[in-house]
Amino acid sequence: MAPSSISLKELQLIVKQAVEAIPDAYWITAEVNELHESAAGHCFLELVQKDADSDRIVAKASANIWANVYRMLKSYFSSETGMDFGEGMKVLVRVAVQYHELYGLRLNILDIDAAYTAGEVALTRKKTIERLCADGVFDMNRELELPLLPQSIAVVSSERAAGYGDFMQQLHSNGHSYAFRTVLFQAAMQGKEAEPAIIDALERIYGRASEFDVVAILRGGGSQSDLSCFDSYTLASNVAQFPLPVITGIGHDRDVSVVDMVAHTMLKTPTAAAEFLVEKMAEQEALVEELWETLSETWSSILTGCERHLQQLSFALASHAQLHVQQEKRRVAEYLPKRLAQAAAQTLVRSRLVVDRLDSELKLVNPAGILQRGYSITLKNGARLCSANDVKAGDCIETILHNGKIASRVG
Repeated sequence: MAPSSISLKELQLIVKQAVEAIPDAYWITAEVNELHESAAGHCFLELVQKDADSDRIVAKASANIWANVYRMLKSYFSSETGMDFGEGMKVLVRVAVQYHELYGLRLNILDIDAAYTAGEVALTRKKTIERLCADGVFDMNRELELPLLPQSIAVVSSERAAGYGDFMQQLHSNGHSYAFRTVLFQAAMQGKEAEPAIIDALERIYGRASEFDVVAILRGGGSQSDLSCFDSYTLASNVAQFPLPVITGIGHDRDVSVVDMVAHTMLKTPTAAAEFLVEKMAEQEALVEELWETLSETWSSILTGCERHLQQLSFALASHAQLHVQQEKRRVAEYLPKRLAQAAAQTLVRSRLVVDRLDSELKLVNPAGILQRGYSITLKNGARLCSANDVKAGDCIETILHNGKIASRVG
């Protein structure tokens, strides 16, 4: 026999009756996982609860805020928190539990505690900052040295973002005609996709880090809820530990994000970020001009000093030369007569020796001296006879000795 049964609708009605027995409303805490606004102005949400340790979803429910209530709650929430009501927020809401046989269990949101969400955001930021400090990375990027001439810039932004266009216009149309190189690393800058997209862009820049001087993360404008990703621990940790100085121009006035805090330089808007980079170039140009002026003045002073020193040396040299000439004149006047007398005496001695030597030589070749040594001279017809072939028999010759003459006839 078939077991007894009821229809699906009957079961749904039983559940509906049980739900309707629940008190009118509860205040519950949850996180907005999804949010959609209909053309009629209604808001449809998915509320979740996550495990505190694993971040795993442990409970889920559909919810709605009807248009007449949503218009009021949305405006109130924004004015109280400075944020737009949106995905990723932790909320404290007053809900009525409803059940419909076609649409199932739904939570009808009647009210919201804006202070709770603001407190949760502040608490999350506080925990993120404390965790970064505990990791020892909070100040790492700020401790990097900004290049003197930051001309090559890796830009993390959306090509369609107005802030990116403002940055490029301000940077490349600067009044100093400084040249900058910019490379855009495209990333979503709001919503659930923003955090992983920005981290992915940073990873791509890391692979080309040697090409760039700085990184600029730019967004410009937007609600506080759209900027919630910039309070993320994971994104802030990536920025804090990045090996290049990171400049932020996220574009908000009320609060400073955690990413702003850990970045090397935080600026309010993309335009301000561009002005900052231009100003850094201008500072170095001014420093170079100042150094050039100082160098020119120093060089001129050195040249003037050298000229003055050369003049002093010239005067001193002329004076010294004149004194030296006078001293030499005095020395010559005192020394020359003595030196001339000594030279004359030495010359006379040498001349006397030469004369004596010549006299001795003359005595040796004098005919009288030769005759004295036993030699003789033979004459024929009064002329000296040098060869026996020059005489013949019967010739008369005369022989001269040292003590007389002998006349002879050749036989």
